[in-house]
Amino acid sequence: MANSEQELAQLKLRAEAIGLTCLTDAHLEQLRRAAISIGKRKAQLTIPLTVADEPAHVFSLKAEA
Repeated sequence: MANSEQELAQLKLRAEAIGLTCLTDAHLEQLRRAAISIGKRKAQLTIPLTVADEPAHVFSLKAEA
């Protein structure tokens, strides 16, 4: 139990460092579970990914003739 509380405390500090200052303990737990899930999925990839590989939505405006 203490380990989980320490993890949430560290996660709260990291979240606050990027401006997420109003997270509840429930939010932090959701964020922790999401991070664990992402880590497991990333470990299954056969190629290394970087931040530059993040998909982005691209929109273009077409002028009407």
